[in-house]
Parts: sequence; C-alpha cells; structure tokens
Amino acid sequence: MPTLEELLKKHGVTPMENPSSGPRAKLLKQVNRMLNEIENYEDAGDMNADNAKFWWAPQSVNGKRKVTAKYGGRAVDNLSTYVDDSVSAVKSMLQSYRAIIEDSDDATWASEEEKRNS
Repeated sequence: MPTLEELLKKHGVTPMENPSSGPRAKLLKQVNRMLNEIENYEDAGDMNADNAKFWWAPQSVNGKRKVTAKYGGRAVDNLSTYVDDSVSAVKSMLQSYRAIIEDSDDATWASEEEKRNS
C-alpha cells in the first residue's frame, strides 16, 4: 500500500501549507506545465511553433532542439542546453530540469529573482 508521500511524489504534487511565489515554486509550476504540454506530442514536428512560449525552441537547428528553463517571462541563466530533436529527448531534459529544481531551494535562484526585480 503506497504512502501519501509516495503518491504525492509519483503524481508530482508538492504539498504546501501556504501559497509560495518563490522562484523554486514558480519553476516547478512551469516545468510541470511543460511536461503536461509535451505529454501528447507524437513527433518533433509537434514542437514546432510560431513563438517560444514553451521551454523548447520553436524550431530545431541542425537536428538539435534548444531547451531553456524560464519563469517570469525570462530565461534562467545557465539552465539551457541542446538535445536531439525528438519528443523523448526534450521530455527527458525537462524531467532532468525538474529534478534539479526539486533539489534546489529559493536561495539557489536568488540571482534570477534579482534579475526579475530590477
């Protein structure tokens, strides 16, 4: 029988007593939104777009697709990389980003918050 903690983790739910608007919470919300969005994509063409509203680039370049973490309308410094132009590669990188974000705390993103507040 799974514990509540195991079920929350399995379904990507982070329990909070109070709403948080810190950078970690914002990034988690965004990466989970990206993972939900890409879930129904079948091939790389599904990731093509007219603008860069997602964490993946709207087009591939030389068989690679850029994946960049963003929140507050801006890219996060040093959290951007190129992966193969496939749904599975992009999804895998999003999952890696989520793991990094989950291991962080708001202090990790202090310089990002400073950028957004200046």
